[in-house]
Amino acid sequence: MTDHYHHLTTLTLVVICTVLLVAGPASAFTANSLDIIVDKSGDATAVFTFSLDGVIENAIPQSMLEEQLVNGLGGSSDPPILISMDRSSATLLMKNFAGVKDVETGTEYQTGTMDFKKADIALKNSAVSTVITADFSPSRITVTFPDNYARTFSDVDALPALTHTVVDAAKAAAAVQAASTGAIQVTASPQDAEVWIDGVYQGNAPQTFSDLAPGSYALEFRKSGYSPITRSVNVTAGKTLKVSVLLAMDTAALQETPVSPGFGGMAAGVALAAGSGLLYVNRRKNQQ
Repeated sequence: MTDHYHHLTTLTLVVICTVLLVAGPASAFTANSLDIIVDKSGDATAVFTFSLDGVIENAIPQSMLEEQLVNGLGGSSDPPILISMDRSSATLLMKNFAGVKDVETGTEYQTGTMDFKKADIALKNSAVSTVITADFSPSRITVTFPDNYARTFSDVDALPALTHTVVDAAKAAAAVQAASTGAIQVTASPQDAEVWIDGVYQGNAPQTFSDLAPGSYALEFRKSGYSPITRSVNVTAGKTLKVSVLLAMDTAALQETPVSPGFGGMAAGVALAAGSGLLYVNRRKNQQ
């Protein structure tokens, strides 16, 4: 019974193909829409809708439809994964559909191109190309990014590469702040010199002082035992100014260092004792 059914099905397909060969290829498959939703990781879910016409609707094997859809939607380095499919729509997972990278104001997504004519070419090279024609180019394509920003295209044979930045409010505010202010990066030798900006102590070198309004500033570097150094600098918005100084030892301060009273008294006592001893020895010699 099973063999009989198999032979009957085969005969039916042969008859359909023979009729179509006589009548010429029929437009059996028409793509209607493609909706691609990109997630934060760069993967995407694609919902593809299509129409199957007339007698061809039941003549195209499901496996062939699946194969052509995967070929037609192959845009990234990873082939699409078919999640589900019926006779009017298919849902696919597209791994690494978009490249993801951090940028100054948020996260940037870059998609590759998708050439729907690839599926048409694959169909033309198949065994049923003489009886079945298809249009795998959707009438409407929509690509939606994680922030719900969407791009829509109509009647195109290929989806172009897209670039979109999902703005992070905190990053954007920091970028605006950085663009409107400047910074001073200071280093000093020896290290740990105090840094004073416009007469106000700000910290010790090495250090970077950020969020400075554009304009001129007076920098002073101080360290005990060293001569202070003053520098006049100009800060530009969006830029970091590097300042490096070498402090010289304060020799005048070293020369003025007083001798310890205890040490001076002890030295005087030693000198006095030595003098008294010498006087006593001389007197003994004279008496002899």
